Amino acid sequence: MRHAGAPVAGFGAAIRHTAGTWLGIARARPRILIVDDDVALARSLRDMLAAAGDYDTRMVFCAADAMAAAADSPPAIVFLDIELPDMSGYDVARLLHHQALLRSTRLIALTETNEHPAREDARAAGFERYLVKPVTQVELQKVLRRKTGIAP
Repeated sequence: MRHAGAPVAGFGAAIRHTAGTWLGIARARPRILIVDDDVALARSLRDMLAAAGDYDTRMVFCAADAMAAAADSPPAIVFLDIELPDMSGYDVARLLHHQALLRSTRLIALTETNEHPAREDARAAGFERYLVKPVTQVELQKVLRRKTGIAP
């Protein structure tokens, strides 16, 4: 039996955010997926993310694994290499955005070139931003703060 004044579940009980918790329950860490066939660069980005905040970060090294990982646990952000061995990053981006659960996922292109046509191709594929490798901590912070404000 419910006590008078006790909140009814699902009916707008007041929820306060304090020190990273919701009513004493730790909030979920933002999920970030790194997709790059260069293991050293993927690890470097993972380490920078660890230094930047408390993120649930996963690394994969090919397009097939990226698609499976994103479907299994939809990320807030995907850092996606443009030149993967099994499929182009542009094609992966298009496929991700065609999945209903992933339409709000932010896609960040990773590449080794700063050429203007490649930037246009990235935008057309659904990438929000285009980063030249290796990514700097300053660039990473800009990405993390934009729109979702998931930077600590």
